[in-house]
Amino acid sequence: MKKKRLSEQVVVVTGGTAGLGRAIARAAAARGAKVVVAGRDSDGLDGAKAELGGDGHAVQVDVSSLDDCHRLVEETLDRFGRIDTFCANAMVTVYQEARDLKPDELRRVLDVNFFGAVNCYWAALPALVESRGTFSHVSSALAYRAIPLQAAYCSSKHAGRAFFEAARVEHEKHDIPVAITLCLPGAINTPQFDQARQYLGKQPQPVPPIYEPEPFADAVIHTFEHPIRELPLGWGSQKALWGQKLAPRIVDAVLVRNGWKGQHTGEEKPVGSPDNLFEPLPRDKGSRGRFTGKSRDSTLWTSLRLRRWLVGTAAVGVGLATMGVTNGRARSLVRRP
Repeated sequence: MKKKRLSEQVVVVTGGTAGLGRAIARAAAARGAKVVVAGRDSDGLDGAKAELGGDGHAVQVDVSSLDDCHRLVEETLDRFGRIDTFCANAMVTVYQEARDLKPDELRRVLDVNFFGAVNCYWAALPALVESRGTFSHVSSALAYRAIPLQAAYCSSKHAGRAFFEAARVEHEKHDIPVAITLCLPGAINTPQFDQARQYLGKQPQPVPPIYEPEPFADAVIHTFEHPIRELPLGWGSQKALWGQKLAPRIVDAVLVRNGWKGQHTGEEKPVGSPDNLFEPLPRDKGSRGRFTGKSRDSTLWTSLRLRRWLVGTAAVGVGLATMGVTNGRARSLVRRP
């Protein structure tokens, strides 16, 4: 489906107060889009809105509430008249082994990560049909490969991938002119690791390789103009998907060995430290977390994935050059007495 240029779009980003969502909103606004950020955190909303400039707008919502999602859509339509891309990005998580998860914690993760994305889809779909727009779900590589300590988060992402896979086919069947795209990020340096509820007694960290949010944000907004069915973000994400498909038992064995120590820094952090599972924490957190010194500023794999034509052109060029050299040598041999 051909979409408007980003500079002509109205974009809504949930979870836009911090982390990847904040970077997505900022990057889209920098390229000329009219951006509405949504989130629970009033301090983060103020900070995000200031970064968006004069056309930016902020709405305080909790996506686990369908009424809040409808209010977000209505407020966007009142202000800008349409929605061209709706980016469902909000998330929370709990670091705890599956057998020890509390029912209210698991339910909350599903309410925000799964039902939150579904609520956004239900609320935004009529407006997206009107604009022939895009519904973008920021999912995770863990939608395909669950890991220890993250049963709640992985379950929510698995559920979202399945729901939107079904919806995508239904759109094709009924000629609904709304693209559905899933982005599958690997590890990102965001403030979430300082806000997540944890029962490790240690400071959580993303599983390396870790990327800054900005290169992933650029890839996500690429799909606003050029929808892609599913887009792994970062080499770590791609490896996880291939590993799960080709050798899941080997991945199991690797996770038994490294799946616990790879998810914390070793630094002590008391269980029961303040977290954002049910209520936002105060203070504007921005887009980057504490791992900047360990994080990559670019992702070659994703850049190549988004520019296949460059790879193809290069391959053709190498092929033609090789043919030229070969033909030249052949002609030289023919001319020899």
